[in-house]
Amino acid sequence: MIASASLFAALYAVLGLVPVAPYVGISSFLSFREILAPLAGMLFGPLTGGLSMVLGGFIDMGLRGTNFDFLDFVPDLVCAVTAGFCFTGRRKEALALPLAFTAAYALDPLSVDFVTIRGVPIPFVWMHVLSFCVLGAVLLLEAKRKVGRLSTLFVASTVFASTMAAHISGSVLYENVLVRVNHVLTQSSIHANWVVIFSLYPEERIFFTVLGTLIALPVLRALYSRMKGRDAATDGTRAAAPRPGPSALFPPDHPGRR
Repeated sequence: MIASASLFAALYAVLGLVPVAPYVGISSFLSFREILAPLAGMLFGPLTGGLSMVLGGFIDMGLRGTNFDFLDFVPDLVCAVTAGFCFTGRRKEALALPLAFTAAYALDPLSVDFVTIRGVPIPFVWMHVLSFCVLGAVLLLEAKRKVGRLSTLFVASTVFASTMAAHISGSVLYENVLVRVNHVLTQSSIHANWVVIFSLYPEERIFFTVLGTLIALPVLRALYSRMKGRDAATDGTRAAAPRPGPSALFPPDHPGRR
């Protein structure tokens, strides 16, 4: 598993060189690496998946430098851990982690809590809260065995909430490192940036959610089918060593163990 996670981290770092959209306020860009962060948690669990994002993040920083004092990996770490919690049955933690970062953002005076559109104040975190509500509902269905973890609904809701968790944790990192630590931005300039970011992030997060889901679904299902078939080939063979479950890649409470 460690070797697979390391290879995954290397692929993640390479995709970090492919830009998707520019950052607001600094000379850098969001990259395609973000589409792999949820999958890391789904495949390897919150611990190993999260560590693969840390490793991949440092490789990526070695390739193109750091924007946040070598903490650039934090959003994708949070993303992978959130997805890992979902796929290992740790439902409370899967919701608590992103909600904690959402609360940290909302309580920070550097944040913009509402953006007024045509006279109507809209919460900056409206899409984050929506994703966590969707995830909570799907986790409840999964707990009642009405939804499988390899279903499109479960994977898509996990990717959606995880990428929104990455965004809100990245927002906390953004305002603290760029304003409080490095003084690259002022409080007034970051407030102006939040308004711009508010208009951009929904489209960006939808893109990452759709693409991340389209990649995760076939990968997860192919690996599960392959490992399940391999285990079936050894059933009834007493000489075969006992195996922990259909997939050595999947964590203990992964659907492959059901």
